[in-house]
Amino acid sequence: MKYRFITLFLVTSFILNGQDSRKIDSLNHLIQQASQNDSWKTSIAMLYSKGKFYNSEKNYEEAQQQFLKIDSIGKKYNYIDENIVLAKVERAEISKSTFSHDGIESANTLLKQALVEAKKINNEKVIYSIYKRLADIKGLMGELNRAKFYLDLAFPYYLEKDDRASLSWVYKVYSVYYIEVDSFKKAEEYRLKRVKYLRSHNDSIELAKAISSLGDFYSYRLNEHKKALPYLEEAKVIYETTHDTLIRPYLYLVENLAICNAETGNYVLGYNYYKKAYNLRKDIVRESNDITTRRLEAKFQTKEKEQEIALLKSEKQITAQQKINQRNLFIAGITVTTIAGLFFFFLFKNKQKTTKKLKELDDFKSKLFANISHEFRTPLTLISGPIDKRLHTLNLSEEDKNDFEMIQRNSNRLLNLVDQLLDLSKLESGHLKLKVAEGNLSVLLKSMASAFQHKAFHKQIDYSINIEEIDKVWFDKDVIEKTVINLLSNAFKYTPQNGKIKFFAAVIGNKLELHIENDSNVLTKEQINNIFNRFYQADENTEGVGIGLSLVKEIVNLSYGSIIVDNTSAITIVFKVYLPILKSQFKPEDLTETSIEIPVIEQKEFIVEKEKEQQPAIDENLPILLVVDDSEDIRAFIKSAFKNNYQVVEASDGEIGVEKAIALVPDIIVSDVMMPKLNGFQLSETLKKDERTCHIPIILLTAKTEDADRFIGLETGADDYITKPFKLKALEARVKNLIDSRLKLRERYSQELVLKPTDIAISSFDAQFLEKVNNVIDENLTEPSFSAEDFSKAVGMSRMQLHRKLKALTGLSATEFVRSQRLKLAADLLKKSDANVSEIGYAVGFNDHSYFAKCFKEMYGCSPSEFISKL
Repeated sequence: MKYRFITLFLVTSFILNGQDSRKIDSLNHLIQQASQNDSWKTSIAMLYSKGKFYNSEKNYEEAQQQFLKIDSIGKKYNYIDENIVLAKVERAEISKSTFSHDGIESANTLLKQALVEAKKINNEKVIYSIYKRLADIKGLMGELNRAKFYLDLAFPYYLEKDDRASLSWVYKVYSVYYIEVDSFKKAEEYRLKRVKYLRSHNDSIELAKAISSLGDFYSYRLNEHKKALPYLEEAKVIYETTHDTLIRPYLYLVENLAICNAETGNYVLGYNYYKKAYNLRKDIVRESNDITTRRLEAKFQTKEKEQEIALLKSEKQITAQQKINQRNLFIAGITVTTIAGLFFFFLFKNKQKTTKKLKELDDFKSKLFANISHEFRTPLTLISGPIDKRLHTLNLSEEDKNDFEMIQRNSNRLLNLVDQLLDLSKLESGHLKLKVAEGNLSVLLKSMASAFQHKAFHKQIDYSINIEEIDKVWFDKDVIEKTVINLLSNAFKYTPQNGKIKFFAAVIGNKLELHIENDSNVLTKEQINNIFNRFYQADENTEGVGIGLSLVKEIVNLSYGSIIVDNTSAITIVFKVYLPILKSQFKPEDLTETSIEIPVIEQKEFIVEKEKEQQPAIDENLPILLVVDDSEDIRAFIKSAFKNNYQVVEASDGEIGVEKAIALVPDIIVSDVMMPKLNGFQLSETLKKDERTCHIPIILLTAKTEDADRFIGLETGADDYITKPFKLKALEARVKNLIDSRLKLRERYSQELVLKPTDIAISSFDAQFLEKVNNVIDENLTEPSFSAEDFSKAVGMSRMQLHRKLKALTGLSATEFVRSQRLKLAADLLKKSDANVSEIGYAVGFNDHSYFAKCFKEMYGCSPSEFISKL
């Protein structure tokens, strides 16, 4: 066995001098033989040789695979030898070559493992080789002291062995170490030692590297280009004399010669060296491409051989299988045909069942919608009936009348929604049929259009009606009513106050054209495409369109018509409806002989008097409650509940709400979440970040019940979050609790001599405000002319805002607050100062001694003199 190993090593040595492909083939053959003979030690040696070969070819991926196999064998047999340790060292070198953080860390770990194993087998040569590499790795990791520690371990060994290459490397790394610690003199010393040592030994290439390195040091580190030139020229001569093939070091040398000559004024020679460096770089690229090409060719040849072997095996297997396959093919064909027939048969039967089930489910859904809608109508009737009865009572108070009218409006709205659901269920089930008859269409359109004049008057909208005479035409009265009422309701809903709405109707080209144009926001292409979808919501700040527009589109299509929507200008939107009006344009089953009866509605004139919005007068005896909601009914409902104990101010959207909150500084705000312009979350966030309003408690109302929405509301700074529908008692209790908590905080502030909010639970914006107030008071308190007006200007607020802010925090007006701070300071001075009462009064800003004494007595219950006597 021993002789076999020797033979294998001799063969390996012979192989490594051959061609690349032959080397790999021979090594693979030897590895296979060793594996068959269970000679795993031989396998380790062969794998190490194979890995070294791939490493020399810079095929690091393949090299890593061989070295990892060695590691696996060593672990399997719990065995360590020189090749196993060196395999780890090679892996470390490959990892280091990446110069990445992970690569350097991996190399450090592998070298430490290799050092432990080398010490176990007591291999001195490998141990010191690892010391040398660890010095390099520690330098790359920035652990300079550890790098020098390993250098100090390796240096005596290589000096004793007179190992030229290793000693040259150690001298070089010593120099790098001293450069890193900014000791350039020591760095120069070790570079000179390296050159001196190599001059005494016949090693031209290492000497050229050392001299070139010394030149680099003078050039790059010390900027002594003239001193560097002789060394660089000498290294160039050695490289060219020895015809060395180390093209990269030679390239760096030539580039440095170009730089040094240029820096010393020899531009022509510098240019020639730059040109030579350029040609050398082209050679390097060509060489790299050649190596890559050879590697790819080797991989291709290996794959090709593997494929040839696999092909031969496959041909034998195919020949053997062909006869069996031919025999089974017929049986398989019959089986597949039978299975396919059964599959399609059952698929057809299943499709029939599915279609039937879907039809039954669709019918059930339509019936369910119809049944639910009918069930809603009964309780709605029982609500609206008594309300109508109460509204006709003569002795009804104005407050009760307003409440009952609000109930009636919302009851009618619910009834309308129920009717729309019922119509949609009929449309989807195909039960909604046209009932087309002849009649006077213009009378019907005028009666419906005039019904909205009261709403236009109330909302101060410029509402124009232009309906041509349209008589003896065919139409479905129900379709016309639902279409016009839904589109006009939609127009009035989204038209702002003082906006415009135009209603136009005429017969053009044997078709009825209805145009409903109103002021609104410009619609995007996406919004236009989705506006007829049920419950479509353009953005999170706007209410969804519900089912009205969807119903309009469905019944217009049912009537063989069409509807489109577009922006006519930057601020207007128009719905255009086209409907047939000739008998021949409908199917026979759509027609009915019943005449259309149209009630005539008396036209009323409304005189619109535009009211100027006035700032509500502030009643200091009642807390101010700001209600922000785009629903007029909700605002009226909350106002009616709080009007006796609070001064209620209303805002119809979030933007107006912010403006009124800043202007009035209310005691509490109740806001809806879903609103145009600014939603409740944005309103809360805006006010909580403004020092004028950050102290105001905010309660958010919303129909959203998800925890995520609640968390968003609280994160924006809202103090409470109530879901709709809400109990009025609960809202009243929460408003009262929040105001009471603010009153307690106010009492706490009012007791402070100087406002110090560090130990009081307030927002950071309140703390900033109080700090600003402290600074203003400190600078101006002793000025007799310092007034509330001056105070508000210094703080950066209006007099009203400062008054409301201080009132909320301390219970004092601006004037009272300044006076109280002066009196507190006076009391403190009376305790600590030897000055008389008049001097102290004047010092804290009181010009009138009697007024000072009066104010002091009102606050402390005794005169300043009595106050001193009690001390």
